[in-house]
Amino acid sequence: MLNRRLLLLFVITSLFALGVIVWYFIFSTPKSAPTLGKPNNILNTIPVPRLSFITNYFSNSSGEDITSGTTTTEVTPITQEILTKIWGKPATGQMFITLPILREIVSTSTLNGTTTKTVRATSTYFMFVDRTTGYLYRTNTETGETHQITNTTLPGIYDAYIFNGGKRILLRYLDADRSTIIGLLATIPSVSDKGSPEALIQMTNLPKNISSVAVSSSGEKLSYLVPNSLGSSIYTITSKGQTLTTTSPFSEWNLSYGGEQLYGTTKASAYVEGETVMLPSFTRVVGDKTGLTSTALDNGVLLHSMWSSSGLLTFITSQLGSTKILSEQTLATKCSHLRKSLIVCAVPKILPQNIEGLPDDWYQGRFMFDDTLSLVDISSNQISTHHLYQFSTSLRDMDVTHITPSKEGDMILFTRKQDGSLWLLRVGLISLVD
Repeated sequence: MLNRRLLLLFVITSLFALGVIVWYFIFSTPKSAPTLGKPNNILNTIPVPRLSFITNYFSNSSGEDITSGTTTTEVTPITQEILTKIWGKPATGQMFITLPILREIVSTSTLNGTTTKTVRATSTYFMFVDRTTGYLYRTNTETGETHQITNTTLPGIYDAYIFNGGKRILLRYLDADRSTIIGLLATIPSVSDKGSPEALIQMTNLPKNISSVAVSSSGEKLSYLVPNSLGSSIYTITSKGQTLTTTSPFSEWNLSYGGEQLYGTTKASAYVEGETVMLPSFTRVVGDKTGLTSTALDNGVLLHSMWSSSGLLTFITSQLGSTKILSEQTLATKCSHLRKSLIVCAVPKILPQNIEGLPDDWYQGRFMFDDTLSLVDISSNQISTHHLYQFSTSLRDMDVTHITPSKEGDMILFTRKQDGSLWLLRVGLISLVD
């Protein structure tokens, strides 16, 4: 009897030991080895590459690369193309703005499950006006979605200027007689991305035949010029109202802002000498140049072009009075301040020799350019130029005008002169090629 009990106890003990061995070597062993040297991703998210910026050209004021680091409010953009056609019809008034938004951050943890929190963040948009209808649109640069903001119909828009952080707009359009340019100042309604378009509000008629308009770099000031029997008057609009800036015995000035400084350049012609002055003092910056056009930059530097005996000449002047000639030949109005000491320019591939003079033939539409895009670095005594972007052969004759950079300089908007279409180039996706 005792032997039978001992045998039964031995069998039970053996089965238990066998079970422990099977569990230990089969069920308790991990199916795959953990990754060594890497922290666990408790949020269960897949890392994605950030936008790569042009090396050495996009850093903050302290020299730190602005593409490094992340924040809890950052949202990775969807797949983006370097070049995107935003609007196939004639467009004008493009401007980048930053809007405050509420953003939901979703995280997943093995301990707490899925949690959602709402944070305050900002998002970059750009606004533009359809010249055919006068409707204002807004595009989210992260999602690429375009939304109609206004429904006030104003056919035959000549151009538009958005300022005051995207809250106000000045529109110029042709009257029914097709000979008078009407100026309209209005407030842009506050419409969400999912809201229905609304009418422009607080519309005010400005003097007729406004011939030039400029918006300051901060977007807080807008100046415009009105020709009259005595010459011209220049007015400035801010959040506090409108003031008379200055008057001039000359009626044809093209206004531009370099930062918050207003400049005026006489109407350009290859057959007439012109000058650029600071306003309202009329201090001359450069003069006695035929075919003179000027673009003021934010750092006190002005970019000019002129028609000389050897053809088109592009050069820069500083507040110290120094002059430097660029190797690139283009019109100053086809350039814009990108960031810091960088200028982005649309440069014609070929400048035919059979044209009499620029910019006359270009303004009058007798000649169109086929451009590439270049970066001009004026940070040192020796100006350096870098190729930025060349349009594909399928996009023939890209005559680039109205270059508008974003605040960070990682995107530019521009229009194609041939048809007025609006395009977006994501500079931050381009690798610099010397």
